[in-house]
Amino acid sequence: MFFRLYKYALLRSMRQKLNVFWNLIFPVILGTLFQLAFGNFLEQEVIFHPIPIAYVEGAQADESFTEVLGTLETDSSLIQVRTADMEEAKTLLKDGEVKGIFCNGAQEADSNSQPVHLIVSGQGIDQSILNAILEQYAHTIRIFTQIGKTHPERIQAAASVLERECQYLKEGKISGQPVVNTLDYFYSLLAMNCLMGATTGLMCAIRFKADLSSLAARRVVASTNRFCVLMADLAANITLQFFYLVFSASYLMFALKVPMGNQWGWMLLTLFLGCVLGITIGFFIGVVGKQQENTKEGICITVMMISSFFSGLMIADMRRLVESYAPWFAGINPASLITKAFYSLNVYETYTRYAQSMGMLLLLSILFGAGALAIVRRERYASI
Repeated sequence: MFFRLYKYALLRSMRQKLNVFWNLIFPVILGTLFQLAFGNFLEQEVIFHPIPIAYVEGAQADESFTEVLGTLETDSSLIQVRTADMEEAKTLLKDGEVKGIFCNGAQEADSNSQPVHLIVSGQGIDQSILNAILEQYAHTIRIFTQIGKTHPERIQAAASVLERECQYLKEGKISGQPVVNTLDYFYSLLAMNCLMGATTGLMCAIRFKADLSSLAARRVVASTNRFCVLMADLAANITLQFFYLVFSASYLMFALKVPMGNQWGWMLLTLFLGCVLGITIGFFIGVVGKQQENTKEGICITVMMISSFFSGLMIADMRRLVESYAPWFAGINPASLITKAFYSLNVYETYTRYAQSMGMLLLLSILFGAGALAIVRRERYASI
């Protein structure tokens, strides 16, 4: 009986075109607009790529600088070297195919230049990094030249000190994903999509309470256990809402190429628990009080939008501000918990913060679900 009820509840929910639009199509549209607004920023300013440079080697070239560039290219992938003559290098720089030109050795056109110098056509992060490479190299050469003149016997000791200095910075890893505030918009979008299930949870309550709809009144007098009908209805809506969420997340990650991580198993668990929480919130609002359906629907939308706002859907740093000044609210705000779960999953190596967020989501789901069932468990009607 349960599975038959579940099947028909699923088919009925799939035919509700308004819910299909808001739970499936609208998040896709909003995610596309977010990508159009922030996609180039993520690609150009956040995700690091090797810096393309042109390398021109002339007469009396400094071989040690050539080795430095080779090390930076092969060991750290900081730069991408393209060997060329001066005319070709200037053409590449003009066309934007390289960010700068390293000239090693005197060139015919600029024989008065320094033995190793840099040519750039603009200002930016890449140009600053290239200039820092040149300045660090020149500084190191000056130090060794001075030591060689005054204390040549200490050259080897100086080289050892320089090697130890380079090891002061130890490479560490938070995760393979870029840490950037604009990603919070996409996390919050999925959180809002989870909470959109509140409207379907509300409809479950409307179809269950006989004083709110004629369909619920007919169910009360039917021979089928109405709690069995309720469980099938809730299960069908959770299934459909979870499908919408998976589709939205897949669209963001694979179609729009949003770098949201690759831990699909934990992401699916987060989406499922967020989906359950959204529907239980809607069901709880639906069974509390005797307000009309439009009033309860307005309450659901208000709760969803306020929760999404404080999670960073409109302002990226809002979630962090709330955590700083009102941590108690951030700890119970459903959208903030979902956003924080995604953020913790994709940033931190450990799962401590992720487990805390998921535990709170589970607790809220249990509280809203148990509270709603406690209200309707002994509900009786004198007349229908």
